[in-house]
Amino acid sequence: MTFLLATALLQAPPDEIKIVQRKAVPYLSMRATVDGPGLGRIFPTLMPKLDSWMKEHHVQPRGPVFFRYIYVDMPKRLDVEVGTITHTRVKASGDVISSEIPAGKYVSLTHFGDYAGLIPPNGKLQDFARSKHLEFKMRKGKNGDEFVGRFELYETDPDKEPDKNKWETNILYMVK
Repeated sequence: MTFLLATALLQAPPDEIKIVQRKAVPYLSMRATVDGPGLGRIFPTLMPKLDSWMKEHHVQPRGPVFFRYIYVDMPKRLDVEVGTITHTRVKASGDVISSEIPAGKYVSLTHFGDYAGLIPPNGKLQDFARSKHLEFKMRKGKNGDEFVGRFELYETDPDKEPDKNKWETNILYMVK
């Protein structure tokens, strides 16, 4: 893994849910609004643009690429960011956003498998949080549920690992 995670998460078996404390991690991203079926088209559209911006501005990624879910009103609307973790906070311009994964407490699940199979692990994590009476750090807004910290970190580069069963995704939901 190329970024800071709690030690417990590093040792987590597949699909085991952990509660972890995380430090803030800087990132660069681009934002989009789509409906549920359009989600799969966002990453291949925005990531090349972000990569190009980073090369132009001599910024090296430090960690995995990710989706950040900001507003969720499934299936009709999702506001998301597509991004990558950086070494330091970078001054952004144009459509590029400079922010950070906030420090705090998260429920986390490490999933191995195709990205198309991420809905069940997200549901499992949500069910776990409910069963433990954990509240997500979010609020109900006019655009749907607004999450402070809901991320899917894609640890495996599919260009380097063709076996989809080995693709590692860390799913994180910030809790109060």
